Order: sequence, then C-alpha cells, then structure tokens
Amino acid sequence: MGANQDLIEAARTIGVDVRYRAHVIDVMKSDGSVTGVKLADGTRIDAGLVINASGPWCNQLNAMAGADLRWTLTPTRIQIVYREWPPDLGKLPVGSDFSTGSYFRPESGGQQVLIGSVLPEDEEEIVDDPDNYKRMPDAEFTQMKLAAFHHRVPALEPRGHVSGVAGLYTMNREDVHPVVGPTEVDRFWVANGFSGHGFKLAPAIGSMVAQEVSGETLALDTDVPMSFFSVDREPISVETKSVLA
Repeated sequence: MGANQDLIEAARTIGVDVRYRAHVIDVMKSDGSVTGVKLADGTRIDAGLVINASGPWCNQLNAMAGADLRWTLTPTRIQIVYREWPPDLGKLPVGSDFSTGSYFRPESGGQQVLIGSVLPEDEEEIVDDPDNYKRMPDAEFTQMKLAAFHHRVPALEPRGHVSGVAGLYTMNREDVHPVVGPTEVDRFWVANGFSGHGFKLAPAIGSMVAQEVSGETLALDTDVPMSFFSVDREPISVETKSVLA
C-alpha cells in the first residue's frame, strides 16, 4: 500500500488526475473511434486515447469499447495468510517451498509472515463479478498453509494472531503473460492479463506504453518492444501456467 501511495503522489506532482472509485459505465465513441469515457456520476472525460488497465474489470471495459480480444482473461480469486513472526527467530527470508506449493516472505517490517500458494489449482477460482466475491481466505486453505509453514519452521510456536485476505489476479489462460497495446478499435489500447505479475511488471509495461504514446525515450526506459506483448501475438510457450511461469 505504501508503494502504491508513493506512486500516486508522484503522479499527482506532474499533473496526473487520480480519481478513486471512479466507475466507468461507458466508453464513448464517434465514427468508430474512442473519444473518452463516461463515469457513473455523469462525468464525461474526453481523451485522444483510452488505455484499459483496469485489472479484473478489463473485460467489462473491453466490451464497452467493442474490443473483441481473442485472449481468455479471467478474474481469479487468490488467497494469502498472515501470522505473527516472533523477533527472537531472527529475520525471515523470502522463500518458496515447492514440496508443499507455498511461498512466504516477511511483512509489516518483519513483524508478520505472509504465506501464499504457487500451486496452479489455487489459481482456478474464477470470479464472475469483481465487485462481489469472498474477500477472506477459506479455513481449509489457511490451515493447510499454516501447517506446511510450521513443518518448515518447527521452532515457530503453533499459536499467535492469524489473519488473511483474498484478492484478484487477472489470469491470461493462454500463456499467463499480459497483452499490451492497440486493439482493433481505434484509440483504444489495453494492458490486461498480468496473471499475478502486475506489480513487478508495471514499471516496464508503463515505460513501453509511455514511449509509444509520447514518441519519446528517456534514459531509464526499457528497450523491450511493446510488440512482445501485443494483442495479436502468438501465445508465449511456458512450462506451467501459474504465477511462477
């Protein structure tokens, strides 16, 4: 959350208009070209280019614009568990336990451990409505992940405050890589289907898109072409279609 807030504040300092809970109800068009968006409160925002980077809501906006992507992009419920990490056990590294299908990392300045799953079967719960889904982890998931973690860290006492949360990935079912760039609808681009890699890939994807839109390249911009993730590309060959792909 802190990193996101820092990015928002940095964007605002250079004039970006950031709006919370601004629900888009229509993608406006004229003569076949997108001209902006309409919000639920009636506000109309004119734009020479609309980029759909709306995560699990991407399919709704694509439909509004009439962009028929051939990719299967599914909002998918993902669960994680938190528990206290006692300071007397020292610093916790970031790790992945392939025998139990779990990963873990320190959270809250080392006061907690975050435990999640790397198993493909834990990335299969498709959510029909991104605004309405169970936001807490299932009891069975919590128990299994805690048991596996305690097995790996036997010095950890089997007591302490436990919490958790469930959020959404937008899984690209074809190759778990994002699709980025222009669609067949004039002035409507997408950056969808990050499959759990959004936070990590966002700087590079943002650089790609910014270079294409502005026609400028800055010193630290990526040199990976946007065509690598283009809407009309062939699926990238991957060994496993999970968050580790």
